[in-house]
Parts: sequence; C-alpha cells; structure tokens
Amino acid sequence: MKKNTWFSLGLALLLALVLLLGYAPKPAAQPAPAVPKVKVIKWKGQETFPTKLPPYGPFGAGQAGVHAITREWTEWLKRATGGCLVIDWAEPGAIFPPFEADAAVGKGVVQIAISFGGYYTGRIPEADVETGLVFAYPTVAAEYDCLYNYGLYAELKKVYAERNINWYPMPTDAIVGIGTLFPAPTPEAIKGKKIRAVGLWGDYIAMLGGSPVPIPWGEIYMGLKLGTVDGWTAGSATLEELKLKEVAKGFVYSPRIANAPVNILINMDAFKALPKDIQELLEKDTRYVTYALSHKWHQQCTWVIADAKEKYGLIPYAWSPEDIKKVTEKAVETLFPKVAAKSPRCAKLVEIVKKQMRDYGRIK
Repeated sequence: MKKNTWFSLGLALLLALVLLLGYAPKPAAQPAPAVPKVKVIKWKGQETFPTKLPPYGPFGAGQAGVHAITREWTEWLKRATGGCLVIDWAEPGAIFPPFEADAAVGKGVVQIAISFGGYYTGRIPEADVETGLVFAYPTVAAEYDCLYNYGLYAELKKVYAERNINWYPMPTDAIVGIGTLFPAPTPEAIKGKKIRAVGLWGDYIAMLGGSPVPIPWGEIYMGLKLGTVDGWTAGSATLEELKLKEVAKGFVYSPRIANAPVNILINMDAFKALPKDIQELLEKDTRYVTYALSHKWHQQCTWVIADAKEKYGLIPYAWSPEDIKKVTEKAVETLFPKVAAKSPRCAKLVEIVKKQMRDYGRIK
C-alpha cells in the first residue's frame, strides 16, 4: 500500500474518533421538577387604631403609630411562612365596633384583630393587669421580663383561651404621661386640676388630688382650649395626632403611667387549623418580633415631645426619683387592690406584678 494511502486511512480514522468523542448524541432534556404550589391561608382582620397618621419627623406616612407596628408584624409573618399566611386588614370599625374586638374574634367574626385590653375590662377584668397597672413597668424591657420570666404571659394566655382566643401581647413602649396647661414639675401640681382621664388612669389622677374628667377622645383639643379640662392622660403621640401641641404647655413624661401595650387576638379555631409549623412559629417567635418593633413607636413618641418643645415651647417634665418612688408606692397601696379585688385570678396576676417590682427594689 502506498504511503499516501496509509496517510489517508489514518486521517480518516482520526476524524472518525473526533466525531465520535465530540458529537456523541446527548441525552434528551428532562422536564424540570414541578414546584409544589403553596397553599395560601387568608385571614380577615380588623385594626383598632388610626391607619392614616401624619408623618412624624423621619417616620413617613404609614410608618407611624400602632398601625405601622401591625403592618410590619404582618409582613414578617407573610415572609416567615413563605407566603402561606396572609392577612387582609380592615379599617377600624369596618366590621365590628372597635371596643368589641374580643367578642368578635372569639365568635369568629374575623380571624384576627389588633386591640387594647382596656377597651373590654368589663368582660375581661384581667385585662386591667394586661394593659399595665399604673407604674407597673418603667420600661418595655421590664414589661417583657414580667410577661415571660415571671409567668404573667402564661396566666393571661389562659384567660383568653377560655374565650376562644389565642392572645399575644404587642408592646408599644409608648410614653404615657400627663399633658398640661400648667407647670407640673412635681406631683403636687396636679392637685385641684381637671384632667381628662378614664379607668385606672382616672383613679391615678384622683390619687394625686386631681379631678378626672371623662370627656370623649375627640373633644380633648377643644376641652383644653376652652378650659373644660386643664390636662389629659395619654401617650405623648397625642401631641401630634390630636394637634394638642398647639395648646399644651407641658408634658410629664417621667414617670410613665404605662407603656400602653396592645394585643394580637386570634380566633382559637383559626389558629388550631393552621399547619403545626406555623403554630409553632407564632408561639415561639412573635414575642421577639413585637418586642423589637416596639422601639419604633417609642422613638416616635420621643420625637413628638422634642418637636413640640422646639416649635411650640412645650416644657417636658421629669419628676425627681424621690417623687417617682413616692407616687409608685402610693399607687401600689391604693390602686392595685382595686384591680386585685375584681376576682381571685386578678389578685394572682397583681401579685405576679408586685413580686417583680419588689425583686427590682421598686417597692418594699
């Protein structure tokens, strides 16, 4: 065989090998695995507090108030469940009267609501303890400590469960104090003054020698302007929300009467129908998320006081440590027994709060 013939044969074999290795048939493309669809659980809920508050300094529209905390918690829950649990919130009063959230949730009118225990103490007397006995908690950290380290949470959980409600506290860390039309550097300044206050806060004003006046919430501004009242008890945010900064002269921010904790009420049947992992998520992690979010509202309350001082000449008042200790001890002696007397269970809850206060040296 000629030399060029061998060369041609070798070249042909080489080309065949290249074709075999480089162009081997590829396996047919396999279909992508089907992605399981998430079963979306939709709950209907109703808020209780204003949803259209004005911007507070660095906090833009929709980022202020309890509404903002509620929406952030809702978004966390949606993300944490992978979009499985979605809540459609109705405006306050759209489905049921705001003061009847406990009854509406217990009956299943809605699956969830945001409310305030002070609104239904006639039906749930233990809510007087839940909303914070006067001076019970100087900080939101103290409130958290009493709830989860002293057993208050577990006891209140039972109270709501008996009404077909799964309850979670949602601290706001609000600065609740006394707004005034007069100088108030000491507790004695309250004597003889007419202060808009209701419930336990009204009892506190009476304890200081003032006269509690239960005028409607929406009438506080004109009440101050016309002299119907000399002051009011509420969170400092009312300086902005109700424009009270335009007429107020002072605000007692220390001591804080309460932290104004609100609550998340979930229909127990709806809760039990949730997948177990979502139930566990709510039970284990809600406390941490709501605690973190409470600081946002506290900053707003602090900003409101500073803004009113700068722009309207409001004087913020902090009573002396001696005065604070004196009024705290007096409140425990005179006001706590009123709540404890409502029922044996109320008495047990009050004792839990008092034990924590004693342990930290706030009372004897």
